[in-house]
Amino acid sequence: MDNSLNQYSKPLDKINTKLSTVFLLNSRDSKKGRFWIPLFNNELPLMFEVKFAYLSRILERDNVSGNHYHKLKEEIIVPLGGSFEIHLENVETKEKEMVLINSNENKAIYIKTGISHKVISKKNQGLLLVLASTPSTIEDEIEYKIK
Repeated sequence: MDNSLNQYSKPLDKINTKLSTVFLLNSRDSKKGRFWIPLFNNELPLMFEVKFAYLSRILERDNVSGNHYHKLKEEIIVPLGGSFEIHLENVETKEKEMVLINSNENKAIYIKTGISHKVISKKNQGLLLVLASTPSTIEDEIEYKIK
């Protein structure tokens, strides 16, 4: 019998949308009133090596962040609190989509290079964890407004 907790590091499901990948994260009911949800395990790497991570705290409903894309940086966005609309647009093909994601679903969304992203908070407060392939730079944050 494998007593390893690695089984929880593997997403339960992966949904490929037109412009992103949404992961249903695995969780363990480890103690009464608590869930344990691993986000990273070096034995089971993500889509890229994580080299930068940050929190984005949202302080008001309908707050918009993003409206940019990256040529170098890939990102995985994990909602830790709140509910969000994530609008995506391929900057070359102009194909668009919108993904709803909230912290109660234990989901994460992978955004690759060349995909503009705009995140709109649907609650008065929200908290996002962003795992990235490279640190943020002004040169790699290319403004691109999704309408």
